[in-house]
Amino acid sequence: MLLVGCFGTEEVPEPPAEPTAEADPSHFEELSGAEIPDSAESVEVFSVGDVDSLPTYVATFTLPSEEEATEFCQSGDIGNYRVVSGGELLEEQHERHFIGETELAEPRRCSSVKQGESVDRSVVFSFPEGERVSVWAVTEEVGW
Repeated sequence: MLLVGCFGTEEVPEPPAEPTAEADPSHFEELSGAEIPDSAESVEVFSVGDVDSLPTYVATFTLPSEEEATEFCQSGDIGNYRVVSGGELLEEQHERHFIGETELAEPRRCSSVKQGESVDRSVVFSFPEGERVSVWAVTEEVGW
């Protein structure tokens, strides 16, 4: 007698490549602890993936100055505001922040995962000459 069986493998779905639904800015602010400044323009906030499991929000907007970019990092204790080493952001960071093919000018970052919390925060800034500061911010709840 020969027994033949199949063992099922549970596949973990890949995270979606695009934001999945428009979200209220307050959802981003509540999870990240950072406040989108009143001076921010062109504010867009999206949820990514299944919000019922571990929520992830992406916020994009522009700010009038580098000073306000620094203040945004401090508003939620997101992390140290710093120049991106080598002046180039890694491709995985472009994907994570949904930057796409946008060419970044003098990119800067701040990020944090605070001890005792399960929230990862990351922000990328770009400084196109003569324009407002472009901001891509991601906050996601992470399972430990």
